[in-house]
Amino acid sequence: MTARTAHPIAGIPVEGPDDALGRALPESEPGMSGLPSRLILDALPQKIWMLDHEGAVRFANRAAREIGSSLGEPDSWDSAIHPKDRNRAASARASAICSGQPYDLTIRLRDTSGRWHWHQTDVVPIREGAGITGWMMTAADVDDVVADNQALEATTNLLLLTHKAAGVGLWDWNMRTGALSLSAEGARLHGLSAQACIITSSAWTGLVHADDRAMLWDAVTKAVTTRTPFSVDVRVTAEHGGTRWIQSLGRVLDDAHGLSGRIVGLTLDITARKRAEQALAHAKEGAEQANRAKSDFLAMMSHEIRNPLNAVLGYTEHMLSRSREPETLRHLAAVQEAGEILMRVVDDVLDVAQIEAGQVALDPESFLLADLLEGTAAVARGAASRKGVAVEVLRDPATPTLVMGDVGRLRQVLLNLLTNAVKFTPAGRVVLAVSPDTGRGGEGRLLFTVSDTGIGMSAAQQERLFVPFGQGDESIRRRFGGSGLGLVICRHLVELMGGQIGVASEPGRGTRIWFAVSLPAA
Repeated sequence: MTARTAHPIAGIPVEGPDDALGRALPESEPGMSGLPSRLILDALPQKIWMLDHEGAVRFANRAAREIGSSLGEPDSWDSAIHPKDRNRAASARASAICSGQPYDLTIRLRDTSGRWHWHQTDVVPIREGAGITGWMMTAADVDDVVADNQALEATTNLLLLTHKAAGVGLWDWNMRTGALSLSAEGARLHGLSAQACIITSSAWTGLVHADDRAMLWDAVTKAVTTRTPFSVDVRVTAEHGGTRWIQSLGRVLDDAHGLSGRIVGLTLDITARKRAEQALAHAKEGAEQANRAKSDFLAMMSHEIRNPLNAVLGYTEHMLSRSREPETLRHLAAVQEAGEILMRVVDDVLDVAQIEAGQVALDPESFLLADLLEGTAAVARGAASRKGVAVEVLRDPATPTLVMGDVGRLRQVLLNLLTNAVKFTPAGRVVLAVSPDTGRGGEGRLLFTVSDTGIGMSAAQQERLFVPFGQGDESIRRRFGGSGLGLVICRHLVELMGGQIGVASEPGRGTRIWFAVSLPAA
């Protein structure tokens, strides 16, 4: 009696090797150097079965015989096929046997350890003349490929879910066909139904606000011609009928010939950002209008105060020249000093108003640097001599004699710094120095430094030094007076001259204020 070996294919046992191979396969084939066909098939890694025309297994190679070998003696296909794949496999087999047509199917088969592996199975008929004499079925393990595909699908689904949650739409524009593919979220952002779709270039253009269409295609042209990222902000009509701002970002992809073929990217809803920008612009415009109104008011009030104040100072000076009584002279001197202080405050307020209104312009001319330094120092020496403070001028021989600049504005800055230095120096000296600025701005720049041996400042006081009305602290204001506008004006004027200003100081060890501006040789 012929030995039989159970095998789980369609419930039909595999006959023993003597019968099965003797009927289903020849011992050898031409061109195989006499090797038996069974040895060749057994050496293949794919699982191979030879079936008769009714589907009964007549041969199984070694890889195929491993299925279910450690699970007893299964008597059907079903025991070796995953339960979720059995109906599909049975239906495909029955259809193939009935129609005589080949089929392929991806199913899970169990290995000797009981683990399920995905396999790509193919069944093809063996024909002899017009009839089918049998079938050959192969199964290749594709478990790694299926696992990779499942991981890719899961990642893709997660990415799509993330994009949807973040309100990000995906799009792909084919330059050759003009077809624009939109994800569901991308379609929604463009005002369409929230489902993936493909639209034409003209339809895409029609979705964009008429005023933004030229900008859209300009951005496309720029991205393609310059090979730079695609970016454009446009308006579309939202699904509720309102206007939505969207930002499209993408990159150009080349085809197999190295030519630009597609632009792929994403779309973001930036309506909230655009509204915030518009609100900020309106607020900025309102603030600028208010600031201009304030500056105009200050300029007008300063002018109105200055006219009568000039009359008071002029009349006081006239009285000082005529009066001979000591007490009257003392009172008139006090009036004159108070008037001059008030005039300086009015001048400072007017300067700040003009600077903020952008009404200050430079008037460059050639002038002698030495004359400017000595003349400014001479004015500061008047107040310094009453305190016993020396005012010195140090001019580096490398500085040019004749320079080009706004001598009036430069004198205003130097006089302000020197006056402050004298004010805050009870004893010692104040030094005005100038030298070429070799380390900050190149040729034609001069570095001015005003140093004193006065009371100095803390780090916190230095931070408020160039802020309007920001003297060191209230104790400084009460002790020394002043409006706190002088250094603010100095900073603006220095910056207007293309320079920068800074300070270095320590409490009790004096202060050094420097600024560098462009003053080329004339």
